[in-house]
Amino acid sequence: MVDLEILGNVVGADIRQYFTYLHGLPELLALPGTYCEQWVREFYASVWVPSDHRYIHYALAGIDYRVTAQAAREVLGLRAYPTRIHQLCYGNFEPPCRPHGAEIPPVDFVAPCFRPPFGEGSSRTVEDLTRPARILDFVLRKTLLPRTGYRDGFTRIQQWLVAHLISKTPFDLWDLIVSEIDDTISESFRGRRQLPYAHWITMTILRARPVPLPAHLQRELTDSDMVFPHYDPRQMLRAHPTSSCTTWPGAPSFS
Repeated sequence: MVDLEILGNVVGADIRQYFTYLHGLPELLALPGTYCEQWVREFYASVWVPSDHRYIHYALAGIDYRVTAQAAREVLGLRAYPTRIHQLCYGNFEPPCRPHGAEIPPVDFVAPCFRPPFGEGSSRTVEDLTRPARILDFVLRKTLLPRTGYRDGFTRIQQWLVAHLISKTPFDLWDLIVSEIDDTISESFRGRRQLPYAHWITMTILRARPVPLPAHLQRELTDSDMVFPHYDPRQMLRAHPTSSCTTWPGAPSFS
């Protein structure tokens, strides 16, 4: 869970603009972190995603379900947009898409993410990012691109995503989520992402249904004590104590 009000109070209010421009993103990040681990494990053990991402198919308690992209967007409060981050980055690569492969974003598009001077051949590491871009990357690693490793890396998919936020370019959030789910199952959990989007998946299973949950499944959710902790932006300040990124007026420095 990410509360943009708290995030703005900690790092500077200007950071909120990079989330609020995209319909549904602030609300998505703030959704309650409660999830049912059994549901999520069954989901990932059975989910199938067609190449056009028109729907997802999964099984729960031995019953098959199909959720259309439109229904999932309605549940999560998202809109469809023509821009698809994974398609820009990986083209027609079959999942799993490797983190360091695929298309490098154009210099002009990513330049606002990096401290000047920046041009062809310039370094593209986390240390080179501007303060806003670095904050966005840190938040994304906890939410839309959950990873347990590569803390100091800035992969091409991260570059595409952060650059879209910095430039306030709309993109399809549901397609990004589905693409990451597809990568996860294709990797057979060998990658550095374990049960990503568990709370969003739980909400989708709960609400994108033609009939109410059976009583035994409702009990599983009620009895679940699994919850993602509320994201504390101060973790970022502690994680990057030596950053030399430019600060905004009134915002605390990393140093």
